[in-house]
Amino acid sequence: MKKSLFQKSLFLLCVFASLRLNPAVAVDHNNLDAGRPLEFDDASSVAFREQAIEFGAAVSKPKSGVNFEGSAEYLYGFAKNSHLSVDFDPRFAREESGARRFDSGDIGIGVFHNFNREYGSTPAFALRADAYLPTGRDSSGVDFRLRAIATKHIFARSQLHLNLDLNVNNGAHDGERQTQPGIILGYSQPLGYPSRFDRTLVAQIGYRANELQSENGVTTVGVGMRQQVGVQSVFDVGVLSDLTGGSSREKLKIVAGYSRQF
Repeated sequence: MKKSLFQKSLFLLCVFASLRLNPAVAVDHNNLDAGRPLEFDDASSVAFREQAIEFGAAVSKPKSGVNFEGSAEYLYGFAKNSHLSVDFDPRFAREESGARRFDSGDIGIGVFHNFNREYGSTPAFALRADAYLPTGRDSSGVDFRLRAIATKHIFARSQLHLNLDLNVNNGAHDGERQTQPGIILGYSQPLGYPSRFDRTLVAQIGYRANELQSENGVTTVGVGMRQQVGVQSVFDVGVLSDLTGGSSREKLKIVAGYSRQF
């Protein structure tokens, strides 16, 4: 009995020390990045001089047909509480003509900065700014996104993550919105704690303006999990569904990914 209590106490001490000594890490099941597997970020930045690479794949079911998507992102902590990201998202999807075509997607370049950690009743706060180069099929103009991020504990380990977005489409065609605001409320909860600390449940509900002026906004719900599979590696899986959105609605989207720090 005493031995079991000692082992549990030692485990908790190690977990606590790890969190205190490494407040920001590139790859951790409890450190959340957009797309891995849901759409929201938390307010934690990549640690200074840390690097990570993240891969993902998704299958989605829009109004008709099935689309296949990929993603790859590189993260680098270039300064304290700040990191740089470079990503691209190729896809093989059905177009309005009915034909399937490969699209290499736009290349995104982003900067993330954490202004403060959570203390007392004040949430952690961060900003993320991304520019998307028109490298994809039929893409024109450099698009931008500004994301404000707030993270706050609501219980001992559960967290809420509020993301406020402003998307700017500089290559908007007739009938498309040039600016698209959006909001996402995310939730995360470590599973199995304190007997284990290697798995996190994530969930979200979000709303964004439709890129088409004639259609209603897109409401998205999702649930997923992040599993630590090594000291520097995390596997993720998630399911999302658009409850509203007209022709832009994706009835079902299944996402899986892998992240590794180096």
